[in-house]
Amino acid sequence: MHSNRPALASLTRRSFLASSALFLGATALDGLEVRTLPVKNTGFPRGKARNLLARQCSPDALKASLIPLDQYKPYPKIGDPAWANLRPETRAALLSQGGPYLHHTYEAASATLFLSYVRTGNRSNYERVRNNNLNALRAVTFAECVENKGRFVDDIINGLWCICEQSFWGVPAHLYIQKKGLGLPDPHEPIVDLFAAQTAADVATVVYLVADRLNAVNPIITERVYVEAERRIFNPLLAENFMWMGLPNAKRRDDLPWDATPPGQIQPVNNWDSWICSNWLLTALLLDRDSARRVAGVQKMMVCLDNFINTYPDDGGCEEGCSYWNEAPGTMLECLELLGSATNGRVNIWREPLLRRMGEYIVKARIAGNLYINSGDAHSHQVLDRDKLFRYGKHTDSALMVALATGDFPENYVPRTVVAIFGEKALRAEPPSTSPLLKDVWLPDTALMAARMQANSAEGPYLACIASDNGKSHSHNDTGSFWVYLDGEPVIIDLGGESYQKQSFDEHRYELPSTESAYHNLPTIGTVQQGVGSAYRATDRRYNADGSTSSLEMNLALAYPAEANLQEWIRGVSLDRSTRQIVIRDRFTLRSNPTQITWSLMTCREVRTADGRLSFLPRKEDRSGEMTLDYDASLLTAEVETMNLTNAGLVASWGPVVYRVLLRTRQPMTHGESRIVFKPIAT
Repeated sequence: MHSNRPALASLTRRSFLASSALFLGATALDGLEVRTLPVKNTGFPRGKARNLLARQCSPDALKASLIPLDQYKPYPKIGDPAWANLRPETRAALLSQGGPYLHHTYEAASATLFLSYVRTGNRSNYERVRNNNLNALRAVTFAECVENKGRFVDDIINGLWCICEQSFWGVPAHLYIQKKGLGLPDPHEPIVDLFAAQTAADVATVVYLVADRLNAVNPIITERVYVEAERRIFNPLLAENFMWMGLPNAKRRDDLPWDATPPGQIQPVNNWDSWICSNWLLTALLLDRDSARRVAGVQKMMVCLDNFINTYPDDGGCEEGCSYWNEAPGTMLECLELLGSATNGRVNIWREPLLRRMGEYIVKARIAGNLYINSGDAHSHQVLDRDKLFRYGKHTDSALMVALATGDFPENYVPRTVVAIFGEKALRAEPPSTSPLLKDVWLPDTALMAARMQANSAEGPYLACIASDNGKSHSHNDTGSFWVYLDGEPVIIDLGGESYQKQSFDEHRYELPSTESAYHNLPTIGTVQQGVGSAYRATDRRYNADGSTSSLEMNLALAYPAEANLQEWIRGVSLDRSTRQIVIRDRFTLRSNPTQITWSLMTCREVRTADGRLSFLPRKEDRSGEMTLDYDASLLTAEVETMNLTNAGLVASWGPVVYRVLLRTRQPMTHGESRIVFKPIAT
């Protein structure tokens, strides 16, 4: 460890709290020597300084209530009758999943595999090796717990040993956190990213479950895991403020091209915070023998988790989109459950209304089936963690979340985590329900609206629109873009997130078509697209829902840079239930210089063109029918481009081909109005 870092021994309770005081409410700091709170905290620009955990449980109360390591037993260990009393189908499935890994050969991560990220931009090759190793270790651990005959013990040992031998528990794409930057992990500077924390939690869980069996072979195995967790997790997390914590003096993240936080100010946190906190907390609670460090780690983790909760707006919207729900509110759930169980219920903030709204965001973003509103880097198809949904819904008394967790319950459901394994009985005991589909959705802070013909039915046209800004975490330049679905199937789409590559998080991110406004359902002013960052935003939003019509209006002028020359761009989107039509209206005025305007529309359907009408034809797998778009042919021309997809993430969502409709003004204009109408063709 570098000599300029604070020694762990000097991290007293007072010095730790003082260094974190910037993010604690004053009421939690009475009598402590702390710095003055800043006038403006840049760590949560969309939320507010609620500090729910700090206000609910003081450091002294936490220290007094935290269950010691040798007494904390959150899950049944191997040999406990609970493993034998699992559903026979679950026991059989867990054994079946472990079987292929009997006598498994774990793969070492070579230096050149590490370097492939900086050399080629590919991050999946390394991550595939890492994930395969961890998946094998989990599988053989659960299989041994179920069978308890010793068949898988050597495979567990080999997995733990292989992982302990790895130079870095994280992934090469995140090495920008270390001072030497991308390349190979610096052994002098252990850093904690998403996946280092996840790996730590995985190996800590294995040791917790089967330590007796491992120690019977050789106690060095569990000791090695403990030493590696000290070196890689416990000590660095207390000695350093990493950028994902929302604390001062952290090295800036340089992989956030959407972020415009000035140097020296605290960058906003995102899913990294709660995701890492959940794994940090689990590792500390299950593994850390140093009681003082264990308490200090939990205290600091609570400060970081408060920062995460602070980032959320009052409407509970997840700015990173539905793909991050499992790893954002879903991992906050795990933190809060662990804190509650480890303090005999002393830490409990579940009655805070914000937490329920954060959870129900995923219900509000649901289009139909497993399709969700996929703004930013989110994907349209989501496989939600039903166990997390169910537990979260129960904690917050949310019937909507419980219904989404239990509705259309899959016959082949197999729990994937320890907590899910022992929560399956309650999940399956819940009365059958219908997965909810909300008639109207409006999140005023997140600026997301959605509307369908009637509640709990995917039949007919569906409209959604986002009217926020282009500086959100994992943001695309999509302010004012919209979605059109018919009978629960896509017509006008957002490409969504690609499989990540180096360009996804560098200065060339917004050269990827999927991030550009010209490849969303938006206008381009001459050649000028929307700008990058929170300064480029919608204003003057007006939402209305009266039962028969749901609509949202906004001004998009500030979403474009000055060279677009826009005085105003008023966009209105509406679903008229009486006519079963979706109408998109745009009224614009340029300050000068007549310019050709081009509207882009993205679709996964083949398009048939005729003068004044486009027909979006159903795909082979669609159950819905045709949908048409009427436009003013005297004002606009229509052209359809075929876009061949090569990114694996996009191909998985849409297949190898999508289409881009271009509606262009017939002549340059300084002002004008366009009205396009979508309507289903009755069959």
